[in-house]
Amino acid sequence: MASFARGQEANLPADYAQSIEQVDPRLIARTLDEGASTDRIDLLDALYSLMEQALYPGKTELSDDEHTEVAWALEDGAYSVTRIRHDSPLFHALFRHFNGNEKALTDALAPSIIDELSADLYSLMTQKVLAQRIASLLARND
Repeated sequence: MASFARGQEANLPADYAQSIEQVDPRLIARTLDEGASTDRIDLLDALYSLMEQALYPGKTELSDDEHTEVAWALEDGAYSVTRIRHDSPLFHALFRHFNGNEKALTDALAPSIIDELSADLYSLMTQKVLAQRIASLLARND
């Protein structure tokens, strides 16, 4: 059973489009169920960070009630998470496009983060939406 599915979008070159992976919803559910005991702590951290960003953009400290809202939103499961591996051609192209500025990169693809443990980019959107946003970004300077 695959945990990530690769997509191919017409707007991006094939090697870039293949770099965008949809995180399997079953893996997300299992990771959330396992909580702190999961062996996918990088994914768990990424999920919480993404949902915090989506619900409370620009906020660095959340109240207990806001943390509860984040947990409920994650449990709801009505979202898509994509990943771009740090060693993929697309990640390297994006990193170059933003002159190595990780904050500019994640801001442009918000809500998104670069995970501290894996160095992969995670985004709270579908493969198709992420591919379209990236194609638009890269086309601006072509």
